[in-house]
Amino acid sequence: MTFKNMSKQRPKTEVEVLDARKKEQEEGLSKREFFNKYGFVLLSHHTNMTADDWLVNSQKPIADSKNLERLANAQQGKDAANPVETTYAKEIEPLLSELVPNAGELKLPKSALRRGPGGPNNFYGLGVHQDFGLYKEDMETLMSGMHRAGDDESISYDEWCAKLDRDGNHGYAIINFWRPVLPMKRPVQNTPLAVCDPNTVNVEDIVPQDLYGFAPKGQHNMGIKFNPNQKWYYYPDMTTEEVLVFRQFQYEKGWKAPYKKINTVFHTAFQHPGAPKDAEKRCSSEYRVSVWLK
Repeated sequence: MTFKNMSKQRPKTEVEVLDARKKEQEEGLSKREFFNKYGFVLLSHHTNMTADDWLVNSQKPIADSKNLERLANAQQGKDAANPVETTYAKEIEPLLSELVPNAGELKLPKSALRRGPGGPNNFYGLGVHQDFGLYKEDMETLMSGMHRAGDDESISYDEWCAKLDRDGNHGYAIINFWRPVLPMKRPVQNTPLAVCDPNTVNVEDIVPQDLYGFAPKGQHNMGIKFNPNQKWYYYPDMTTEEVLVFRQFQYEKGWKAPYKKINTVFHTAFQHPGAPKDAEKRCSSEYRVSVWLK
């Protein structure tokens, strides 16, 4: 699968997307409790990042043949400070402590994926997916590709497995922080992000697949077959003062395949049928933090 054919893999199916703000109110849980139960939650959060800051070190789609050149160029300026590293990473760390009390060592990336007009990713993920696989072995393609390409932020798959077995680590998770960003002035109306309650997803409905376009050698991720029992949600009118946090990968020691349930969140952007014709185009950022669980 590539980003160009992502939305063409399966027939269209009309589903109801429910109001997640109302869902949180109905549940009456703390933010941590809601996140633990559903794998996603909305937080009020101000960031000091400017519109230009989000563009300084944005991740870019890149063909495998050009990846080494991209990484080499990045290495030349790796000592130069960038706002994602010096500002946003520091803002995000307390949020993780709030939601994941057993978080240990963190890998706070030096780049974020900025989408929308004016940036390198002027497209949206209009196809239901989960960016990483289900099992520990599903991380091998991504980690091996990044490590072999010379990404100095990465470790090899073998090193990752060894780290899981030492240092008091109980598991590993990837948490995504997704938010509208400047220069947006109005709330998101046209292409919000929908998330699926993982408690309503059957493991049998998952479709393993490989995605090419961002990571060297691709990455293993997941699609999903339609099931009327699946419950979809979105947060209406998200602003730049809010961040949607959701779990993208989780493995804990003792988990054995095949799993009976999933803990991660399928998601997709969608064209809101009720959006006004003059709705502002969405500018957004997603920031994926790797968390070693104690």
